[in-house]
Amino acid sequence: MAETDIPYDAIVRTEIAIRILNQARAIVTARVFQLEERDPAAAEQLRGRRRGLLDLQERLGVDVPDAVEDVIAVWGPRVRDEVRFWAEF
Repeated sequence: MAETDIPYDAIVRTEIAIRILNQARAIVTARVFQLEERDPAAAEQLRGRRRGLLDLQERLGVDVPDAVEDVIAVWGPRVRDEVRFWAEF
């Protein structure tokens, strides 16, 4: 079986996108913990949206550079600003 050369930049960009989505899921998880006791329905809704972030993360790879770049462009600024994150999430 022939090996395919994967550009190092593609690997790094994919790792960056994965870390961005991990940060987004961490932000959501913190909010879920805040809401669990006083608003279980809202907490469950956020869990569903968090699963969506995980689904997106699992589809990322060096073979889908457009998706990787979209995550970096869209989610990168969001995770740096929590107010913006919640406004756009």
